[in-house]
Amino acid sequence: VEFEKTLSQKWSSSIECTRQRMALQQLLDTLESKEELEKRAKDYTKVVDKLLLHLSKNNATVVEQPNFEWSVGDDIIQTPCWKIESIMPRVVLAYLLHDNAVEQINESNFKNAHKLLLNSSKIHNEIENQLVMWKWKLPELNHFVLKRDWHSHRHYHLNGLAQLCTLCVGIQNQSSSSILYTLSQRALTHFCKATAFWFFEEPKEQSYIPLAESLRYFYSSEILWTRGQYGASIHTLEHWLKPNLISTGPFQLLQNELEKVPP
Repeated sequence: VEFEKTLSQKWSSSIECTRQRMALQQLLDTLESKEELEKRAKDYTKVVDKLLLHLSKNNATVVEQPNFEWSVGDDIIQTPCWKIESIMPRVVLAYLLHDNAVEQINESNFKNAHKLLLNSSKIHNEIENQLVMWKWKLPELNHFVLKRDWHSHRHYHLNGLAQLCTLCVGIQNQSSSSILYTLSQRALTHFCKATAFWFFEEPKEQSYIPLAESLRYFYSSEILWTRGQYGASIHTLEHWLKPNLISTGPFQLLQNELEKVPP
């Protein structure tokens, strides 16, 4: 796509827009540098948003309608709708921020991960708002990245992960069981909402509902124990916690917490 040849009237940033798109596409093909890919995705998002605003405000016309093309995994998305140019670089950014957050979690930098997850969630909200204005799509555009429900799912899923990060910070700071219980319950609420919006098999994604639920019972048991309700505390551990069956994903600290439960 060469925007300077597409627009019927000159626009000062059209060549820059073309160059930014080409640079982003090249990095998506090679995946040479995640840092550079993130920078290029941000740069193209900014300039293409200006372009769409210019088209909207000035009722600008085009010499020829371009057919925009993006690849998602093994799928090719093609459409003449200009909104795709605002959506797809945001999808790239959201994925990159999530991947960076997972790396931070693996390194136990939970505060950094929390910030990255919330930023990724915010981008999914922006995409959802873009999709509200996309009134129609051809059948071949029936892809999850162009579905509002999937972005709502990602919003709640990422917020759930952010709550788990806050919970990990609480564990590091030796916060009370009641605080950790509240955080686990908030995480569970987000993960349940995420599932309510998107429960399909594709794209495959780990469900954190069992982990959040197990943590909720774990801290509930601790609260009961501190209150002197020893029988209820032991009953909760025995009947509701199966830590050997729970996947904690990148959260090694939460794995260590659940390993405190006697077999």
